[in-house]
Formats: sequence, structure tokens, C-alpha cells
Amino acid sequence: MRYTTRWMAIAPLLIAVSGCGSGYYYDRNSEYAEAQMSEPLTLPPTRDRMRSRNAMPVPDTRNDFIAERGGFEPPRPQSLSTSDSRRSFVENRRADGSRWLVVGAAPGNIWPRLQQFVQQSGYNVQSIDGDRGRIVTDRGVISLRQGIRGNTTDVYCQQGSASVDGCLDAISAYLSASAPDSGVSLVAQNLSRNDRVQLESRDDRWQLALALDFPRAWAEMAWQLENNYETGGRRLIDQNRSERVFTIDYTVEGEGSWVPFMGEADRTGEYRLHVEPSSGGVLVTVTDSSDQPVDPRVAREILDSVASTLR
Repeated sequence: MRYTTRWMAIAPLLIAVSGCGSGYYYDRNSEYAEAQMSEPLTLPPTRDRMRSRNAMPVPDTRNDFIAERGGFEPPRPQSLSTSDSRRSFVENRRADGSRWLVVGAAPGNIWPRLQQFVQQSGYNVQSIDGDRGRIVTDRGVISLRQGIRGNTTDVYCQQGSASVDGCLDAISAYLSASAPDSGVSLVAQNLSRNDRVQLESRDDRWQLALALDFPRAWAEMAWQLENNYETGGRRLIDQNRSERVFTIDYTVEGEGSWVPFMGEADRTGEYRLHVEPSSGGVLVTVTDSSDQPVDPRVAREILDSVASTLR
């Protein structure tokens, strides 16, 4: 009987552990809601800092605090893969007469392959700077930097105007033909960033902050809204770069009610996404079709849908 009891106690643990490989993760939502503040423990300075940390850490934020109605739904964790199989591994972008490549892997993965390309293509390398992601050759500069989405890289060629397309076409063919996970460069890992797209609240107004210059941000938003945004309840209608506005159709989900037939119905309307340069990047805000402010809940929902497409 003693052995049977032990097995019965261990079996649920095995089941729980085996579930981790199926896409489940530990949800601490209720623990955060019920946590109480307490004085931190005084620990010796020689402690192992990796093994002693706050039990319920709260990350820093640039947003105003907004209490959620009806509870908080934690976001799904992002994929740990180095590329997104739903998109082409190498895509072209153009803006203001410039062209670059968007590659579906992190800079740390692309940097060693870019070096291999230069070597195999017979370039005469004059200098290599992994911290800045730059390779200076006798034909010009080949560089990379973090893309707007996580696990993406932007690749550039700075050469004579006639040879830029040829350089990027050759790099595109080389990267498309090689395996996505051929190696990772520790030197170039500091080029990766996770803050390119931030949903923020300022003075009860939601905005999307993009850590990119305007041409690059507009080109990426145009591409993603044209190719990956449309679903049954949303779609891109128009874009006007001179006015810096995208126009979309969007269905806002109505709020339910505990009283039957008293909840709000879904509402489909036309909205405008305003893309404005700011210090350090670009800000995206939303208005209705008459350029009037919309309800903060609606603005957040729309901007979150755009952010999810860009990430």
C-alpha cells in the first residue's frame, strides 16, 4: 500500500510536467492579483544574485496605470523559433528610393551567414564591426540591424546606385538557399532588441510607439497591413503617405452583460491610423473617419491588433 500511495502522488506531477512540451505555460495571473507587499529580506552581498530575486517581479513601464475591468487576460508567449514559417524567409522593402531586405531570423543568426556570403562572393574585406553590424568591403558597406518584428533582421547594401539591387539580390538568394539555423554569433547578439513596437497610454490616450525612422516604419506598416492584417473583422482600405494616414475597416467587439439581450452588439466602422514622426521614432494614433478621438478601449483594441501584426 505504501508504494501505491507514492505512485499516486507522483503521477499527477508527471502528467503536469509532460504537459509542458505541448505548449502550456504556468499562469501566475491569480497569484499577482492576490500578492501582498512586504519588506524585502536583507541578504549578504556575497549571495548568488541569479538565485535570489523578487518572488513577484513587476517590470518597469512607460504607461499610465489603467485598472482593467473584468480582469486581465495574460498574453500568449511568443514563439522561441528563429523564424516565422508563415512568412517568406527573405522579403524586399522599398521606401524613399531605398531598398533593403527583411530576413526572418534574429541578427545573431544572420551575422555569421552574412560574413560567409562576403567570403564566398570574393569581396575584399577592409573591416568588420560586429557591434554595429557592418562589413566594409572594396565594393561598399553591407550592414544589418534588428527588424521591427522580433526574430527579424534588416539587411542593407550601401554601394554605387547601380549595384545595390545586384548586391541585395545576391544576398537574398544566398540566405534563402541556406538553412535558417546554421549558427548564432554571440558578437552580434547585442544588435537584437525587443522594444521596436510598444503599446503605450499617455493622458488617457493610447498610442503605438515604433522605434524606427518614418520611411522605414511606413514601409513596414504598409507591407504588414497589406499582406498580414486582414481577417474577418478588419482590413486595410486605403493608405496616403503624404498625409501619413492608413484607413482601415475594423469590427469592435461589444461588451457582454449578465442580463440576456442587454449586451452591446459588435460595431464595424472606418478608422484612421495616423503615423507621425517623434523624437526617437514614430507614434501611431487612431481616430474615427472624421478625425475625432475614439473611446480609449476601442483605440487600445485597434492599436493592439496593429501591434500584433507588426511583432
